[in-house]
Amino acid sequence: MKTIIIINRAVPGSGKTTITNCIVDELKKNNIDVKIHSTDEYFMVGNRYVFDIEKLDEYHSKNLEEFENSIKNRVEVIICDNTNIMPWQTEPYTKLARENNYQIIVLTLDPRELEKHIEAQKVTPQKPDAHGVEEEILKRMINEYYQYDDLLNPRIVIDETKHIHYKWNKETKQKEIDGLAKHFDCDKVIRILPNEYREIQKTIGAKILNLIISKK
Repeated sequence: MKTIIIINRAVPGSGKTTITNCIVDELKKNNIDVKIHSTDEYFMVGNRYVFDIEKLDEYHSKNLEEFENSIKNRVEVIICDNTNIMPWQTEPYTKLARENNYQIIVLTLDPRELEKHIEAQKVTPQKPDAHGVEEEILKRMINEYYQYDDLLNPRIVIDETKHIHYKWNKETKQKEIDGLAKHFDCDKVIRILPNEYREIQKTIGAKILNLIISKK
């Protein structure tokens, strides 16, 4: 049986939490040990999401530490449930995966129409845990998703005009340019298109299970 890291990659409002739950349910039914690590969980206050930019670096560090603990405990399937739109955001997790002989799957969900992402982010009495991401931020994230999407293919030549590597400045609380981006490090990419989203909920768990138990 293989040990696997799943890197979720999606703009907020794409439905990655629902897809993740489908995977977890199927794996647990088959007695597969699985653990989810999401920086967003540290921003939850009761059933509400309360973002604080001052805590972002601290919470990312906590999430990475818990992720590493799951690796040390040899959890069979570990899911990094951040947005992971750009390669530099995934690198701390994939580096640990490689060092510990985990295979890496990137589960990437193509964005929907902007209006649907905006609607999914609205906080309502029915959705008190919605993140309330603003429209301009969603627009930027959708653009970045497509800007870096081709770096999932290791044969694509890195384009110095658009494939920028960033690092997080702890003082300014902003990302800053730090050279050229790398390709995403992964063994397999599973792409979910918006028109496939509902149907794939029925099959994604079994698909991941087959990858784990496959001897190839």
